[in-house]
Amino acid sequence: MQVTPEHRDDTVGARTRRLQDRRRRSRRSLGLTVLALVPGAGLLPTRYRALGWTLLGLLLAALAVLGVLVATRGPRALVSSVLRVVVDPTLLLVLAAALVVGGLLWVGSIVLTHRATRPADADPAARWGLRLATLLCALLVALPVAQSVRYVGITRDTVQAVAGTSSLQPKVASTAKPAAQKEDPWASVPRVNMLLIGSDAGTDRSGLRTDSMVIASIDTKTGSTVLVSIPRNLERVPFPADNPLHRYFPDGYYCPQRGVGNECLINAVWEEALGHKDEFAGDRNPGLTTLQGVLTEITGLKIDDTTIIDLDGFEQLVDAMGGVYVNNTEKLPINGYHLSNGGVAGIEGYIEPGYQKLNGKQALWFARSRLLSDDYSRMRRQRCLIGAIVDQVDPGTMLTRYPQLAKVAQNNVETDVAVGDLPAWVDLVERIQKGGIRSLVFTYDVVNVARPNFTKMKAEVAAALVPPKAPATPTGPSTPSTPSPSTTTPSTPTAPPTTRAPDTSAAVDLKQAC
Repeated sequence: MQVTPEHRDDTVGARTRRLQDRRRRSRRSLGLTVLALVPGAGLLPTRYRALGWTLLGLLLAALAVLGVLVATRGPRALVSSVLRVVVDPTLLLVLAAALVVGGLLWVGSIVLTHRATRPADADPAARWGLRLATLLCALLVALPVAQSVRYVGITRDTVQAVAGTSSLQPKVASTAKPAAQKEDPWASVPRVNMLLIGSDAGTDRSGLRTDSMVIASIDTKTGSTVLVSIPRNLERVPFPADNPLHRYFPDGYYCPQRGVGNECLINAVWEEALGHKDEFAGDRNPGLTTLQGVLTEITGLKIDDTTIIDLDGFEQLVDAMGGVYVNNTEKLPINGYHLSNGGVAGIEGYIEPGYQKLNGKQALWFARSRLLSDDYSRMRRQRCLIGAIVDQVDPGTMLTRYPQLAKVAQNNVETDVAVGDLPAWVDLVERIQKGGIRSLVFTYDVVNVARPNFTKMKAEVAAALVPPKAPATPTGPSTPSTPSPSTTTPSTPTAPPTTRAPDTSAAVDLKQAC
């Protein structure tokens, strides 16, 4: 049979049309597979459209719930909800399971979209191209989901390590417990006092010395908080009458008979109790019980809960944050010790005065150094550092370095707050952020550490708990201020004024400590 030119043209044309059709169907398959990154969307034009609408409907419903929550209660409500899940090990397990199931369905819908739309007659290059695109889309979903599941697991381990398996259980349980199931868990608890301990325990030290003691006294209704800093070198501190150590030190913790005056400071109370632990019947933690009792005797504040932070772990925390900016007002040595002739040795360097960024080691010595200053200056710097960290925490940095931060918390932080009470504490922290934080530090005009006036200390604490009066509202006409031009927020925190609040025994805003 003779092939005419017209027939040959028809054959070439048909082949071209088939090739164009295959390419069109391949492009369609690629587009729908990419569209499947929106759960279910890629399945809508296929025979699996019912499954597609189900997945897409679930996504839209979840977004609608989030939208209503943010619209009616504000963005903070969303953050609060997330935080409440973060501190609940059971909900974290549910979240992990939901992420795994959701991730599998999502990846499965991408693969199913590819299989339902790929051209059966696609050429090898197009076939492998579609497979590669499907794999990339699946990885774009699977990797973040897997990382999220990992973070959930890390979070659960951290919560259980810090609170769930804590050994910080005093003999008498706290009576200031929130009612976790009620709308306002703190309604029946007007005030709660949290003891924050910075421990200097380490491989080169024996036992646990409470190097830093701060009581956070919180008005649970307003969130107004006062940080009460306790000098570590207080002498003659009284033991409660029902404490076994009261029999040995009826006139306060003072032991000149030992020949070493430094042994009987308040920061040695914990270890002193452990030395007599056989006399603390039924008490699993006589050191904590004793320290709480002593602090109540000298401040009038009943300690409800305790959190201990290893100061070496604090160094790791600051490094994980990427450093912290502070306003240093004195030249501070890093490490070092006093010689018998009155000199000093072992100094590894200095933190110079000025506004600067400190790494973990520098921040630790900013908070600890007293070689060329004193404990009162150190307490001021500690509360300065607390304020700086609170102000400069960057959620983005925290997220990217979360595993490192969680490991620091697991190894260096411990609290006696029950796991079931953590959601209520999330609510309380929000109130604290709104109510503000003031700080009370006992200075020389109040406390002679060798012979402290504990009656006066209690009076100072009681006065600090009274909320400050709001400034009077001017009644006369006022001149409107000229608005300043908008500027881009700098990456480096703005330096504070070169002057700071004087060291007095009055409670001042936390930011004034620098």
